[in-house]
Amino acid sequence: MTVGIRIEARGGRRIGLAVATAMTAVLGAVAGAAPASAAAPVPGPILDVTETAHAQVSECYAGIGLHTAPNPDGTCPTGYQQKIDGGYVWAAARSGDYGYFGTLANVLCGGISTFTADVPAAHEVPGVNSCEYSQSSGAATFGPRIGDSRTPQVLRVNADSQKAEDISPKDDPLFQNTTGLRGAAANGDIVFMMGLKQPTALDARQGVSLFAFEGRTGRYLGSQLRTDLVTGRGGVQGPDGNLYLAGRTANSTGGASGLGGSILKWTGSLEDPFRFEKVGDLPNDAGYITVVGNRLAVSGWMGVLPSKKSASYSGPSRIWMSPEIGEGGLTTADAANWKSLFSWDDYDPDPVVGKSIVWGGIKEWRGDLYVGSYNYAGMTSVTSLWNEYGEPTDEATRLRDVAKANRAATIFKISDPGTSKQKVTLLYGESALPVYDPASKTWSTKPNKLGQTPKFGPSGFGNPANMYSWTFTTFQDKLYMSTADATGLMTPSAFTTQYSYGTSDATATALEKVVGPALFKTMGGGDVYRMDDPDKPAVAETLNGFGNRTQHGVRVFLPFEDKGFLWAGMAGSYNLKATDKDRGGWSLDKLTPGAMRSPLTNYISPDAGKAVLGGVGLGMGL
Repeated sequence: MTVGIRIEARGGRRIGLAVATAMTAVLGAVAGAAPASAAAPVPGPILDVTETAHAQVSECYAGIGLHTAPNPDGTCPTGYQQKIDGGYVWAAARSGDYGYFGTLANVLCGGISTFTADVPAAHEVPGVNSCEYSQSSGAATFGPRIGDSRTPQVLRVNADSQKAEDISPKDDPLFQNTTGLRGAAANGDIVFMMGLKQPTALDARQGVSLFAFEGRTGRYLGSQLRTDLVTGRGGVQGPDGNLYLAGRTANSTGGASGLGGSILKWTGSLEDPFRFEKVGDLPNDAGYITVVGNRLAVSGWMGVLPSKKSASYSGPSRIWMSPEIGEGGLTTADAANWKSLFSWDDYDPDPVVGKSIVWGGIKEWRGDLYVGSYNYAGMTSVTSLWNEYGEPTDEATRLRDVAKANRAATIFKISDPGTSKQKVTLLYGESALPVYDPASKTWSTKPNKLGQTPKFGPSGFGNPANMYSWTFTTFQDKLYMSTADATGLMTPSAFTTQYSYGTSDATATALEKVVGPALFKTMGGGDVYRMDDPDKPAVAETLNGFGNRTQHGVRVFLPFEDKGFLWAGMAGSYNLKATDKDRGGWSLDKLTPGAMRSPLTNYISPDAGKAVLGGVGLGMGL
């Protein structure tokens, strides 16, 4: 691929976090990836993509604080533009011939305010994205800090006809005060959606909103607010046939909620759906959950401190495995008997960063457990470092720390998990990692604590802006791994970078107007990688959000093996981009395996890379 970009800007100002991450990605692409050789064929993508549904225009916008309802046909009055608030397909579950999906709105706006103690100033990037906070139409319901939140949607989609229907329980007061549906789970004819209850104040999360449906009909069965949990990412049907949910425990330490995790076994019925038994009690937040043989495995998270800009606590994050599941399933007697398989600080040599990275995608494939990491857009690791040692006063040093503390998505394989023969293999990662010396206030490089060279390549699959191993799934005996790719988010998130790291106005302007558009054109859109063989590297299935660069990753996969396809619930942003091409907001894509095509690469022409780097006056000293 040859990309012809010419970008010119004056001055040699230093640029911010997103530039540090994104420009490293560009450099890696320029230096490390070349077009595939015709003499040595490389496997390429196989998925054919058709769109099943996408987020609709939700309001008409004429500037910060100026909105009105759209016309019945989705058009807007003169002087207003269309706005798409729905950003994520955030949860998915299958019941029979139906997929159930839950959504989330305006994540770029809510994300920064969720992990900080303040209400950021409203900001608009014309034609791209608007975050209004206290002036948003949702502020009356959700408060100024998360005023860009909206009541979510529950979608029920027929796998045969691909017809989607909105079955949101809009009259339920609990649903009206739920900010998003983060998790879903199904077992037979019961379907649960797990939402985030509107907080009343910082660190005052009220619990998890549970909504139950009859799978074959979509009939609403009711709701329950669980105050013993504060969030949940989903569930899984165990090898014993029981349904297990994973969530964050509503403990509180030092004003920070979410210390610990719970695994719940469903013991209810359609007539009495909200009965559960606690069968797992973890010191880490319980994140994603999967089946491994006759056990369950969970990717754990540590807690974060919003009052300290998301510095971590209760780390390190671990991968947990249940006791062996006997007849009748796990019980309360098993709650304290979960075993730690692997911890992030078993790999990372930095004593602070090693406690501030969390786990993302997790899936069993061909007898082995595959897990990937997540670093909150670089935020948790560097803010944890500054919380421990003090934040530098000058921008150049802050940006140096951001770049060094960044840990892109790192992939491990755990063979024979939980046994005396367990082996952890670094598939995508780093042989050596930056380590901070608080005495000299400098960084050095030390070997990873596994003593391994990555088997297949660098972290992030070669793109350091691949910050999150978002979701893993298997389909037709292949492993699919999606990432959250920040390269397409530089323009709409430049102001949040400034807010989080104290970067200058010049830095924010460079990110928003120069670096962001360049990266959007060259590397924007989320990535999906496919493994066909455990002993061979992954293949790029898409590097641009399946053709929509505003969508920075697949947030949920939902396979239908018997019907020959899987759904990808996409994560979008760009709420002011109601266009045909690169449309903002979420989409639900049907992925059907077909003939293999030419391989994709991260290749960017050297001329394009130099234009991007030179145009912004790169001076980070990386």
